[in-house]
Order: sequence, then structure tokens, then C-alpha cells
Amino acid sequence: MHPSILKSFCAIALVGFIVACSEIRTPPDRQELRGVWITNIDSEVMFDRAKTAEAMQYLADRGFNIIFPVVWNGGHTLYPSEVMVRYFGEDYRIDPRFEGRDPLRDIIYEARKHGMEVMPWFEYGFASSHDKGGGHILEAYPHWVAKDSLGRLLTKNKFEWMNAFHHEVQEFILELIAEVIENYDIDGIQGDDRLPALPAEGGYSEYTRNLYKLEFGEEPPLDPREEPFLQWKADRLSDFGEQLYELVKYYDPELMVSLSPSIYDWSKNEYLQDWTEWVRRGTLDLLHPQVYRYDIDAYLDELERQQAYFLESDASRHPDTGRDHPIYHAPGVLIKVGQNYNGPAYVRQALERHHELGLHGEVYFFYEGLHEENENLGDSIRAFHYHKPAFLPHRDYHRRKPGYLLAHSYADTTSGGAWHEAEHPGALHGRILTSRDAGAYNRLRLFVSDAGHYDILVHIPHANPPQGTVTYKLELADESHEYRVDTASVREGGWHLLDTVPFRHGERFHVAISGSGGEDASVWFDALILQRNHHWSLK
Repeated sequence: MHPSILKSFCAIALVGFIVACSEIRTPPDRQELRGVWITNIDSEVMFDRAKTAEAMQYLADRGFNIIFPVVWNGGHTLYPSEVMVRYFGEDYRIDPRFEGRDPLRDIIYEARKHGMEVMPWFEYGFASSHDKGGGHILEAYPHWVAKDSLGRLLTKNKFEWMNAFHHEVQEFILELIAEVIENYDIDGIQGDDRLPALPAEGGYSEYTRNLYKLEFGEEPPLDPREEPFLQWKADRLSDFGEQLYELVKYYDPELMVSLSPSIYDWSKNEYLQDWTEWVRRGTLDLLHPQVYRYDIDAYLDELERQQAYFLESDASRHPDTGRDHPIYHAPGVLIKVGQNYNGPAYVRQALERHHELGLHGEVYFFYEGLHEENENLGDSIRAFHYHKPAFLPHRDYHRRKPGYLLAHSYADTTSGGAWHEAEHPGALHGRILTSRDAGAYNRLRLFVSDAGHYDILVHIPHANPPQGTVTYKLELADESHEYRVDTASVREGGWHLLDTVPFRHGERFHVAISGSGGEDASVWFDALILQRNHHWSLK
């Protein structure tokens, strides 16, 4: 027994433009990455467990299969972090807006319920703050500062930067990534136009000057874009990317390194992201260039240019790296930023071209755009593009099967006492089972078809959960374990982890639900789920 883990058809009657869309003919065995970014800005998804559950259900219903939730921005993590406590103190364990919660864990539970993959997004990368003069990170570690040629704090578009070449800064970012891998059952990690990245204007801190002088015997040039200085800086970031890749694969070779740089070669000239070199070195698995354009013709032109860069670099892999794994290209598609919105007509043309070019899917920025114009885009994508399921191109489909979801009406049950169905906003169908009998119980007979470790989670209704302590007893062949859930001490409803347990192939067992046993006892049952935990199954 392992200890509990707290780480963790054109559719009918659609209106408006949707009716005019033509269906893309998707093969029945389509392998396609259908991803979306989840942010904590201009979105409520991560701020409330009920909204998280609603969003994951929405995406699953519309055929999405991979989620990229933000976990690092503004100098804060969006999960409880011991690394942040060690570097900055207890006040920085988590973004203060999420104190007492774990948004990453909640997204993982809800996404896995539907068989969707989760790759946490380290949005800020090497940026320390936005319009805060470096924020608490550079206040605590001033020698981490990145500087421009005038010796000023390196700032671009109001983002202030740590020195991405400093070994301590690199170790800090790698520690955050390792912490997430160690504590959560994820499927990969996601970097973007700030990881690995640094504005090209940088490279003038004392630390970086000394690195350059050690190699070239002279001071770096005053022009930050002068060759070979620009290439030297880009290569240092490519070296970091190699460290990141090897770190991730050390923990689990099946974890994906997913990177979403700016478009090439603007990415290199402005942010030192020489991603064609990343492809040649084989230090990523999924590539999502941010081909963000408001005009569809501009998007299609840029898309073909980026595909040409990708194919050329993929064909010229460095032979001595030993990394000959496939790299999948699924471009970033902009659907919403601020008040700007690209709707169904734009997405239809983009996806048609993706299919023609043989691309591996797409990733949308960002989730809230699917709800624009009374769900116009989300419903259009479901009706005309994603209504047939698709396997992820980088996976054997067995890796992330949907969990075994058991509602209160589960058939293979023996019970005692007087139970009745009550209308309540539970996990399924708006009903739960309740009883006032002190000796009432429900005993579920279960089995798992695949060997591995499984998370056992129970659902507590989000709104007005029934009060009382419920005992869950796990009955295995040669041992049993009890877990108590007291709704009076639960801050939010949703899925709560009881334990993570190893099971053999086809193993049968029971879970019994009962009350606290007192005269005034009440007992209730909403739903239970068994989800295979890939992370623990590797151990």
C-alpha cells in the first residue's frame, strides 16, 4: 500500500455561420493533437473547482485531448511549492490568490477523468516580473538580474528578466520543473516564448560578460545582435534546453517536452530562441510555434514558412545526439487575446490547411475564446472538426484511458439500511444517495482491467454538500484500509483523493461506504472514480 498522494455529421440546428461550414473529412483512425491553453488571466477556470470541472467537461465534449494549464507566472507558482518556500519563504508557497488550494491538482483530476493529457505550462520562464522592477525574485537575488548594454535591468514589453545564462537561475527553473514532475501525474511540461528565452538585448551582466570573455578573450560587443554574439547567446539557451530535456527524460522517458516558441527567425533575433537548432538536437518532442495572426491569409502564409523551417531542421538532425525520436509539429492558433477574436471561418481554413500539410494537430490560445459569440467557435469545432475522436500522435492510446467513474447508481452494489435518492448537484445526473440509518452502508464490487497504481477519488458536491462524516473502507484480498471524509472540514467540493493503490491485472476488490456510526449519523454517496496513476505505476 502506497501512502496517500496529495501531490497530487454536421450537427443539428446550429445557427448562424456554423451551418455554412463544411465538414473536414477526418479518417476514423485520426492521430491528432487537439490542445488548448488554460490561463489565470481573463479566465475563471482555475479559480473555482466547479468551473474547473465544467471546463474539462466542455473540452472533452468537444473532442479536445490535451490541456496546457499555467503553473508559473508573475513570480508565483499555481501549485503549492516547497521550492518557492526554500528560495523565498512561506509567503511564496503559492500565488496568494490560490492559498489553501491546488489548481493544478484539480485540473489533472478532472482532465484525467476524460482521458485528456495535462502538460503544465511554465509561462514566465526566465522572466521575473511584469512592470514591477524585477519583483520579489530579483529583490531576494539581485545577482540573478539580466542587464542590457547600458547596464540596466533587462526589460522588454514591460517584462523584467532574470539572467537566463546564470547557473543559479537555470537551477531554480529546473527545480520548479522537477518538483512538478515528482509530485503530479502529468504527461509532459510546456515552455513558451519565455522558456527557454531571453530578450536579445541582454547579455551584459557581469556574470555573462565573464562567460563571454572566458571563451573569446574580449568584452562582448556593444551591439547585442552582432554576430557571433547573438548566436553565442542563442547557443547557451539551446544548451539549457538540452539540460531541461535530459532532466525530464531522466524522470520518465514517456514525459513530453513541449515547447511553443515565437515564429522563426524572429524568435532567434528577438528572444534568442533558435528553435531550428532545438529540432536538430532533438531536445523537444512537441513543437507549437506561435503562428499568431489576425488575418487568415497572413496565418496561412506564415504557417507554410514555419513548416518549411521545421522540415528542413528535422531532416538535418545532429547524428551524434542519439535523439532520433519523432518530433511532432502542431502550430499555435490564436483565437482570443483581449478583445480580438478569430472565429469559426478562420479556424476552418486553418485546420483545412493543417490537414493538407499533414501537420500533427493544433493548440489554441486560449480557452475562453471557445465561448465567444454564444459558444459559436466551441460548437463549430465540435460539429465540423472534432466530432470524431482522435488518438494523440505521440502516444499509445492505452496510456491515458478515462477513469472508471462510478455513480451512486452503480449496479454491482450490496447495501443495508434505508437509502433514498436526493436531488443534489452531484458528479452525475444531479442526484446523490443519502441515508439517516446509523448502520446504513453501500458495498461496491470492483475490478481493474490493467495492472498499475490507481488513484481512488470520491466526489463531494460543489454546492451545499451534505454534512456528516463518511467512512470509505477499501477491502482487498488480504488487507483493508479505512478513510474518513468529513464534509465540515472540506473547503470546496469536487474530487478528493483517498489513496493511491497498486492493483494486479484483473484484481477484484470492494469499497464500502458507511456513516460515522452515531445515533444521529447521516451517510451519503455521490460518486467514486478509479484513475490509473502513470507516475506511480512507473515506480
